[in-house]
Amino acid sequence: MTGDEEANREFGLNKLRFGDIVLLRDCDNTNGRQYLKGSVSIGVVVHSDCIKSGHGPGITVIMSSKSTKIKGIESQDANIACYLGVK
Repeated sequence: MTGDEEANREFGLNKLRFGDIVLLRDCDNTNGRQYLKGSVSIGVVVHSDCIKSGHGPGITVIMSSKSTKIKGIESQDANIACYLGVK
């Protein structure tokens, strides 16, 4: 997370919740995390923001593609609690 509160609001980072399912653009995780233009990863938020740079929020990746084969949709219900019936 960035220390820039305006950017946090602009990109909705301040609204992330544990269990949220997120799409990471240009983030390839097939053999470790790396920047790769056009790649896509899907992950779940597993820990919150931290005051130390680079330490949050934490995402556990559940699928990744080196191309744009994975398509995302925006949904207020994109949280694993909704799919597990605990919300």
